[in-house]
Amino acid sequence: MTTIHEFERFLQRIFSEGRLLACTLSKLRSKQTPYGRVSMRPIELRGELFYQATYHYDQKELHENLTPIQAEKLVLDMLSGVFRQGHFFTSEADWQVLVSKKGALKILQHKPSRQGQEVDLAHNRSKQYILEEGTAYPFLVELGVMNQAGKVLKKRYHKFRQLNKYLEIVADCMPHLKEVEDRPLRIVDFGSGKAYLTFALYHYLVEQLKLNVQIVGLDLKEDVVAFCNEMATRLGFDHLNFYAEDIRDFRTEGQVDLVVSLHACDVATDYALAQAVKWGAQVILAVPCCQHEVFGQLEQGKDSVLLEHGVLKERTAALLTDAARAKLLESEGYLVRVMEFIDLEHTPKNLLIRAFLDSQVKMEQAWDQYVQFAATWGIKPMLESLIAKEG
Repeated sequence: MTTIHEFERFLQRIFSEGRLLACTLSKLRSKQTPYGRVSMRPIELRGELFYQATYHYDQKELHENLTPIQAEKLVLDMLSGVFRQGHFFTSEADWQVLVSKKGALKILQHKPSRQGQEVDLAHNRSKQYILEEGTAYPFLVELGVMNQAGKVLKKRYHKFRQLNKYLEIVADCMPHLKEVEDRPLRIVDFGSGKAYLTFALYHYLVEQLKLNVQIVGLDLKEDVVAFCNEMATRLGFDHLNFYAEDIRDFRTEGQVDLVVSLHACDVATDYALAQAVKWGAQVILAVPCCQHEVFGQLEQGKDSVLLEHGVLKERTAALLTDAARAKLLESEGYLVRVMEFIDLEHTPKNLLIRAFLDSQVKMEQAWDQYVQFAATWGIKPMLESLIAKEG
């Protein structure tokens, strides 16, 4: 038998010394665990050794990047209470760890199935982003995300990932944005703030895709708007303009093709969505924030167990609000998908509503579904009233 201290030394040797090629933890002790197994492989992040743990569920996989010490602890914890078997592959040997029902450990050594294979991190490097690290983009330098050499500042790396995730979503939308010969693509960004994402969007569409684009960013803070306009001028972003104006008061002539509303607070998101519907925008991207309206409409009698705790009631209200928004957009002819925008570790406001105008959508059916849904929960979100007002 193997003592716990011997097992800890074994883990330290293969993880911290970078010997591990791969490992798999399996044979659940209890069926209550939502995932069936956990696998792990070495990767390189920002020039350092990490291990990517993959949690395998029935219909999805979740990933977590860990330092060598964190990886050792995860394996130790998993084999102490979750799994009964572990396979560890190195170039020198395959190792099988067995855990008895009483928790006794046994390590078995086998001939290497990957003899001579070295830990190759090259194919595990961070994915190729639309915005590449090592290239100094003037707008990212201005915003303090990169230095002049194109290196992403450590404290801004999460923002760099967020920008790339956003641009990947925009890239997926491009087939639904049809260029018009006699005018630019018109985009309105409601609640642009300091405009990290707005500047990234302009750069991607104009500098990389070479499209004829006109973007307007709106925010209530005049000093922020002034800063963004000054920066747009310095960068030579001639068709990017910012205005200090409320979403509900903004008016523009002509067609708007893409409406963006990221973190517009509470019903401001509804005003942005309603305006997008009124314009007949081809694409809508919205990340809702601070949803309080439906919270006040929920009665505990609807589900006393779910709604008796404030934090659960708040989350339920947010989910109901976004579900209602999605179905209301569908009833207006949009093909809608609610998706994750960025990892939870970076922001709790991580749901994005993506909508494409699509003539194949069954609008009447969607409306009937919405009516039944709203009646079940006894809610009437602002978006319903705004759409009804517009007819």
